[in-house]
Amino acid sequence: MKNIFKIFTIGLLISTVSCEDYSEDLNTDPNNFTDAPGSLVIGQAELEVIKLSESQASRYAGLFTDQFSGCDRQYIPYETYAVTTGDFDDTWDDLYAAGVAQSQYVQDKATIDGDNVLLGVAQIMEALLFGEAAALFGDVPFSEAGDPLLFPNPQYDKQSDVLAGVQEILNEALTNVGNTKVSNAFGGTIFVQNDATWSQIAHSLKARYFLISKNYTGAYTESRLGITSASGDLLARHGVNTGEKNLYFQFTQEQRGGYLGLCNSPYLLRLLDGTTPRLLATPGDSNRLDVYFDTANSEVNTNDGGYFAIDASFPIISFVETKLIEAEAAARTNQDGNTPFNTVRNYLASEYGGTFPPSTATGDVLINQILEEKYISLIGSLQVFHDTRRTNNALNIPIKGSTNSSVPQRFLYPQIEINANTSFPGLIEIFTKTEVNN
Repeated sequence: MKNIFKIFTIGLLISTVSCEDYSEDLNTDPNNFTDAPGSLVIGQAELEVIKLSESQASRYAGLFTDQFSGCDRQYIPYETYAVTTGDFDDTWDDLYAAGVAQSQYVQDKATIDGDNVLLGVAQIMEALLFGEAAALFGDVPFSEAGDPLLFPNPQYDKQSDVLAGVQEILNEALTNVGNTKVSNAFGGTIFVQNDATWSQIAHSLKARYFLISKNYTGAYTESRLGITSASGDLLARHGVNTGEKNLYFQFTQEQRGGYLGLCNSPYLLRLLDGTTPRLLATPGDSNRLDVYFDTANSEVNTNDGGYFAIDASFPIISFVETKLIEAEAAARTNQDGNTPFNTVRNYLASEYGGTFPPSTATGDVLINQILEEKYISLIGSLQVFHDTRRTNNALNIPIKGSTNSSVPQRFLYPQIEINANTSFPGLIEIFTKTEVNN
């Protein structure tokens, strides 16, 4: 995957910051070799991180965790988890050929040029992509990924080994980026201007992947070194111009209208409108409901000011996620989980208006309140899918489909791997737990 795949969208990177439009059904000539500076190509890796976080994989995760409903065409069977291996080809390509390969190319260039900050930023992108690959699929190529000349059929590494490797990559990144601010180094055009340093982003990601690994002590420690306020959120930047639009807006309003919506009264909608009582009563949810959903049209809110508006930014890693990781990890390790949890509740009150009462709960009650808040606050995030499986569906998210006995436990290995990689380990069905969740 190294030089063969790493330069195929340089022209698009120069002219746009789009994600889904430029990468869907793109024809690539692997024999057309080019060269480009790593400082330019890093944007491609960042764009693939955005696409992974905000497009197809995000929509599948939202369906599987009943944040959204599948309402038309192929999204009707998706509603009850009836997916095929080919449905995950694009996600795999985003992760590897378009994402990891680009980040590794940048690392090669940055090493040659002696640019440690660029090297570290590329490592952060690579770590996120590998972390999500392992969390979603289980065992995945890692140690042999990225060099098709040396490893044309990369072996699959254990999920736990990949997640451990992600931590090592992030440790190296921390050394390289130092205290450099995101907005001052390779983040100011792709992401919304923020106050965070790249090291804070890396620490928040370390907390995320420790949480996924069920290393709650590590998650707690790293979360306290991560993003410290909402002004430090790493947000995908969107605008009204072609190629810049919010990816949910593109999908629901321009590409596949009616496919994704609220037609089956998803669990998230019922929590927000009070049909299903919250574990911690939250009057402010009525305000948040109006931001998330356009209930009159039974769809996500793509109107001006809506969460999925044409120019609405989308979180890659955020203050809210970081503090809720801290809260859960603290509660699981006999430390103070209420303070970070209530910090989030106070922030939500300022963000949405209305009342978000603090929690005084302890033990499992507190943990479940935290998980429920994360389920609601991180709408459209892959992390909700990870939490649901990690906790054995502690929130009792409804299982869709009369013949299903659990929510999906993984993404299916894609058809492109079945066809092309002789090291492919064999089909694993969607309800089989991954290693870290067994």
